[in-house]
This record gives sequence, structure tokens and C-alpha cells, in this order.
Amino acid sequence: MKKFIKINFSEILNRILTVTVILAAGILIFVTMQTVQGKPVMFNHRCIMQIITGSMSPALKVGDCVVVMQVSPDSLATGDIIAYVSEAQDISGLTVMHRIKERLPDGSFIVQGDANPVPDELPVRPDQIQGKFIRKSPFFSWLISFADFRKALLLLVMCITTGTAFYEARTVMQISREIRQESDQERRERLIREAVEKEKQRLAEENYQPEKEKSQ
Repeated sequence: MKKFIKINFSEILNRILTVTVILAAGILIFVTMQTVQGKPVMFNHRCIMQIITGSMSPALKVGDCVVVMQVSPDSLATGDIIAYVSEAQDISGLTVMHRIKERLPDGSFIVQGDANPVPDELPVRPDQIQGKFIRKSPFFSWLISFADFRKALLLLVMCITTGTAFYEARTVMQISREIRQESDQERRERLIREAVEKEKQRLAEENYQPEKEKSQ
């Protein structure tokens, strides 16, 4: 009964681990695809965005993925980098990430890209702001780089190879465990046989002793 419970527990644990890995991979793929398409996905008031222009160079380079957090506009200060939906004629509706240069009396902000010679044409209102730059995300920058077909193919091969290696490693560990169990079983059987032989020998000696005494 104990062995049966242990096997069931192991199977449940493996299934939970498998489902967790699949869900995590699905979330990563979904977030990556949305980010590549310029549609950030918000999790816990944070999202991943990709830099697509060099206006914030050298602080933020093209291809960098950054973490943006939703904050109150009142908490923003000069020098903060914010993501906002532009209303400029040539880029209307697109998300722009620039640095705050000045807060105006009406609560809007003057922003400018670090690499741009002049501030943005229009002030940024609080309702346009999507969030504040928190940090770069090297992992997502690396992951999104595989949007290229050849890199994606390489990643697929790596995943298959890693999965195969993981499966083989588990198989080897299981075989090793079975061998150890067999070795322990053989050792126990050998000890039992030795104990039986010793007991037989002791009984034989006891039976032999009276017969020897009778003959004398």
C-alpha cells in the first residue's frame, strides 16, 4: 500500500510540474507575440514594451525590452522616463517612451527623447500616460530576438534537445534507482540466506552433540 501511494504522489507531482511548465511557456509566448506586435500585456500593473526607435539612445536602444509600471501621474518627476500614447500627427496612436523635462501648471508634461534635439511637439496629458520605465528586461530582449525565423528554428531545436536530454536523464535516474533497489534486495536475500545457513549449522551442531555423548 505504501508503494502504491508513493507512485501516485510522484505521478501527481509530475503532472503538476508539466502543466506549470506548459502554462509558463504559453504565457511567455503570448506576451512575446503581443510585445512584438506592439500590444503590451499588463500583469500586476506592469507590462513589457519593446523599444522600436533610437530616440532614447543610448539609455534605451532599439530592440531593448523594458518593464513599465502603472503609476499615479502625481508621483512622476523631472527625469523620469514614461510611456505614453502620442497624439502627434505623424505617430498618432503609437506608444512613445521619452523622458520628462518639465511639469506644466495644468498637470501635463513636456517630454523629450534623449537623442532628440528638441522636446516633443505636444505636451503629454496624464490620461495619455501608460506607465513609468522601471528597468530593462534582458530575458525578454533575448526571447523576442527569436521572432526571426532562423532564430526561432534554432530555439525550437534547442528546446527539443533539452527536453530529450531531460527525459533521458530521468530515465537514467530511474534505472539507477531500480538497480539500487535490486542490489538492496539481493543484499537482504543474501543476509537472510547466510542467517538461515548459520541457524542450520547451529541446529546441526546441537543435534550432533547428544549423539556424541551417547556414544561415549
